[in-house]
Amino acid sequence: MKKVLISLSAIVLVAAVAIGATVAFFSDTETSTGNTFTAGAIDLTVDSQQHYNGHECVPNLDTATSENMPYVWGPGRNPYPVTGTACGGTWRLKDLVPTFDKFFNFGDIKPGDEGENTISLHVINNDAWVCAEVSNLSSDDNGLNEPEALVDESDGVGNGELDDTMLWTIWRDDGDNIRQENEPILASGHPVNGVLPIYDSTTTGTPLPGGSMTFLGVSWTLPAESGNETQTDSLTGDISFRVEQARNNENFRCVPVQEPTGDI
Repeated sequence: MKKVLISLSAIVLVAAVAIGATVAFFSDTETSTGNTFTAGAIDLTVDSQQHYNGHECVPNLDTATSENMPYVWGPGRNPYPVTGTACGGTWRLKDLVPTFDKFFNFGDIKPGDEGENTISLHVINNDAWVCAEVSNLSSDDNGLNEPEALVDESDGVGNGELDDTMLWTIWRDDGDNIRQENEPILASGHPVNGVLPIYDSTTTGTPLPGGSMTFLGVSWTLPAESGNETQTDSLTGDISFRVEQARNNENFRCVPVQEPTGDI
């Protein structure tokens, strides 16, 4: 019986050695953790600097607070607008609030008046194509006073004369608010609805680089030879800017309008 127990012990020992030997094979493990895809972003911000009859809309530092930066007309060569009165066509770099931020909001223009906005467009993070659009233009007659009625019989929505009288010029500016001869004109003439390519495959051929900016000069005038047909008329419209990713989108065109390929 003792010999049998010894023999069984030997068998168990051999089995244990055999089992332990299985973990001694060559092995290797390679691990990559935390693999991630993060989508890039394109963001457009806008600032504006406004001029009217030789006056510049500037911050009113006397009443500025950390929460509010009011703007007033600085001194200029013309008695109107009145120096120190409020203006609203200038703001610092920001995302636009559609119903609040207006490039142009004048209530008493007259023949001979003129103005200019320098608009800077900043694209964040990635290269982008840039388009501008004017839409929903409405040139309206708001009643006919006696002087206007002598030269204009039309009245009501769509019957105003400012769209046929005002002259606009849009150019690629260097940021100094003044157009030089070497700065290309992008559009000129009477205001109309439409899309304006600023950076696309048919104009510059290269996108606006991420982290950079471009400047547009936008000037307007109501010519001095305009007559009473424009009295009390109004011209309203919307101005929007759109950016589209450039990577994998090298043939992008602003006109004809191409639908966005993603949320911007």
